[in-house]
Order: sequence, then C-alpha cells, then structure tokens
Amino acid sequence: MKKLIYRLPTHLFEIFAVEFNGYGFEILNRNKDGTTFVIYAEESEEEAIKEAVNEIFNELGAGELVGEEVIPEENWVDKWKEDIKPIKIPPFIVLPEWEIYEGKDFIPIKIKIGMAFGTGLHPTTQMVLKLLPEYISKGDTVLDVGTGTGILSIAAAKLGASKVIGIDIDEMAIKECKDNSWENEVNVECIKGEPKDIKEKFDIVIANLEIKIFRNLFKDIVKLFKKYLILSGIFKPAEKEEILKMAKENNLKLITELSQPESDEKLSDIWFAFVFCRK
Repeated sequence: MKKLIYRLPTHLFEIFAVEFNGYGFEILNRNKDGTTFVIYAEESEEEAIKEAVNEIFNELGAGELVGEEVIPEENWVDKWKEDIKPIKIPPFIVLPEWEIYEGKDFIPIKIKIGMAFGTGLHPTTQMVLKLLPEYISKGDTVLDVGTGTGILSIAAAKLGASKVIGIDIDEMAIKECKDNSWENEVNVECIKGEPKDIKEKFDIVIANLEIKIFRNLFKDIVKLFKKYLILSGIFKPAEKEEILKMAKENNLKLITELSQPESDEKLSDIWFAFVFCRK
C-alpha cells in the first residue's frame, strides 16, 4: 500500500474533490493558502491514481505530489478498520466492505476500502442519495453519468431499479464500479463511455458532475431521460444560476432543489442538487 501526499491551493480543492469523483482522501492540513491531503493506493492502482490526479491538476493549473510513503499492509488494514465508521444518509447506510449490517432501519451500501471514506462522502453524493428514494420507483431504468465508485448506481439498484447502467470515462472508475457492485450483490452494468455513446433512453438519469462538464455535455445528458433528471456537483450561487439557465433553455421544469455546505467550518461554501422533469 502506498500513501500519496499531495498539496493544492485551497480555493481549488473543492473543485478537485468533485472532479476526483467519489474517491477517498484524508486531509492532513488546510489553511487559506493550501490544502495537503493523502490518497491511499494499492500497488495495482498506484499508477492509475497518479495519472488521474495529474490530469485534474493539469486542468486546474496547480497541484503537486509532495511525498510518498509505503505502508505495510497489516498497518493499513488496522488503521482503516479502527477509524472508519458507517455513514448514515437515510434511507442508506454506507459501510466499509468488511462491515456487516444486521439492522433493518437502513439500506446498506458497501464501498471498497479507501474509496468513499477518509473525509466522509462528499456533500453532492449525500444529497443525491437523499433524493433517489423519492424519485426512483421499482422497475425504473436508471443511467448514472460519471459513476465513479458506482455508489449512486448501487443505491438505484437497491431501490428496485430494473436496469442500471453507470458510465465513466475513467478506466479506474469502471473497475471500482464493477467491484463495488459485486460486493453489494446488485446488477449494475459499468461501461466506459460518454452520454453521446448511449443510444437508449432511461426513466431516470443521474449526473453528479462539475459545472464545466455540464457546459459541454448538458444537451447530450438531457436527451437521455424520460421521467426525472437528477443533477448535482453545482458549487455556489453563480453555478446554480448557470445550471438553471441551461435547464430553462432545454425546456426543463425544476421540481426539487437541495443545498448543503461543504462542512461545518465552511458554511458559506454551498453545494446544490436539483431534480428536473420535462415541461
């Protein structure tokens, strides 16, 4: 196991967190100038993770790898098993892969160690998990654009969706989607591709993406849903107004809006999620 230590200007960190799409990290230090954080990588994933991070850093024009440490496997497992606790987002409870949920109050979702955990699930993921039970009905077909770890696809399948496809352009994301789907004993088809590659329509389309991706893909995404379009990844009021304008231009009606701060320490940094239908 390798501990990869990165540093990034703090004002860009939230954008990185969304772009990294659900994968876990641990924040070591954060101030107004910079954020130092750790990503834990198994040997088989190290190069792919480095490549993914470097690609995002290149897009942001900042960020660097400042250190690497090898962690003995037994220490890694002990550390995470001691520190990681289940995350409750009713009706779901998100668990590390070794946990067994024996209760009846929540729907369990297991995620591979080191992926969604570390700083907890991102606010955008939490909001979509809260929205899914209200808008997914048993038998619905679901497309998850930018599936990442597959957590939203898995949630949709556990709610009774008859067909779930998760797409992503990242090979590592597709592997994690497949692994996590298998761990949760659900049938999710994880495919490398973009919205333009999809030729069928779905009852529900989910897209938890960065605003710059919506700028390029919004029209392609809109074509793919029949009942509801669930969007998140929108940061602060300016991006909110931009996504609402895109929706209006594509004849969509806003049904639901959620908002959640980045953290208790950053209450002014607000993330948004929306549900749209056709007019």
